[in-house]
Amino acid sequence: MDRLAKLISIGDRCVTAALDGLVLAMAGLLLVLLNWAVFARFILNDSVSWGEELPAHILAALTFIGAAYLTRTNEHLGFDAVLRVLPHAAKRLVTLLNLILMGGFGALLAWYGGIAAQSFAGRTLISIDLPMILFRGTMAVGGALILIFCAVRLVGIATGRIDPDDLMPESDA
Repeated sequence: MDRLAKLISIGDRCVTAALDGLVLAMAGLLLVLLNWAVFARFILNDSVSWGEELPAHILAALTFIGAAYLTRTNEHLGFDAVLRVLPHAAKRLVTLLNLILMGGFGALLAWYGGIAAQSFAGRTLISIDLPMILFRGTMAVGGALILIFCAVRLVGIATGRIDPDDLMPESDA
């Protein structure tokens, strides 16, 4: 394995571990916040001001970070049953086209997500003093990660370092 491949492998493991932690932390925080809001309202008879707004923004942020996570782990929505029956050459071509389309989607999401996030710069949530760009910026981050994952895999498929069968969802193997 050459030096560049080792660096990419190390970077991939670090990003994957960071995404694992971030997705778990966001989902756990969402679980705690929603349960606290319900507990405060129905048991303590004292509703929290952020009970709707904050969890909604965390869920939106989790959606974009989760999309990048699913792209990295090959668990995103796809029709891999069709891909499995194709000959190897056709499988490689379809995988290349799929990565190009997904990378294009990631690029658009990063670009327009960045524009949308910038439009919220300096604004805070209504119910709690948190910057909106913290949540809106996840659209650009998720899109950029999708683009990076697809670009690395595209180069790997094109150079023969990655076999299309390696990109099949693990749960179906």
